[in-house]
Amino acid sequence: MQITASTSRLVAADTPWGIWLLGLAFVGSGTFVLGLPLVAHEWAGFGAWERLGVLAIGASHLAGGLWTIRHHAATRLELDRARGTGMHLVRRPGVRQATVVRFRLSDVRALLVREERDSDGDLLYAVHLVLSDGRDLPLQAQSRIGSAPARQGAGEIMTFLGLPALESAPHPH
Repeated sequence: MQITASTSRLVAADTPWGIWLLGLAFVGSGTFVLGLPLVAHEWAGFGAWERLGVLAIGASHLAGGLWTIRHHAATRLELDRARGTGMHLVRRPGVRQATVVRFRLSDVRALLVREERDSDGDLLYAVHLVLSDGRDLPLQAQSRIGSAPARQGAGEIMTFLGLPALESAPHPH
């Protein structure tokens, strides 16, 4: 999460460029493999199982890459102390409209660093903003390894908002 702040405005943005590029590499490799039958002279000599294997590999790369890109969202939090307003934006590649939540800064109740475990049992951390109406806005669309960056980012936002000490909470899922 990258935070830029001035005396009256704070922007916290989290864009998963690395994951998006990895997904794009799989989209490219899947497209390449699926395009082979159109240009490879050897394709005519392949048996049915070989052809099916090539098409399955290409389709799985393409589908996996598209899923990876689409599943990982970018988030942006804008806090404007002068106007007393905030905006939380979640943008997914391939979706025209971003999801936008607008709120008053006075409606912010807490900033949490949520802990969860991945499939290997490792702890992951993500920063969430909690509003007075119960909405839980993730400031990082993906949980990350290591609590220090999450706590540092949460601390900067809390200082800007004048919130009390940082709270930790297990992920509700």
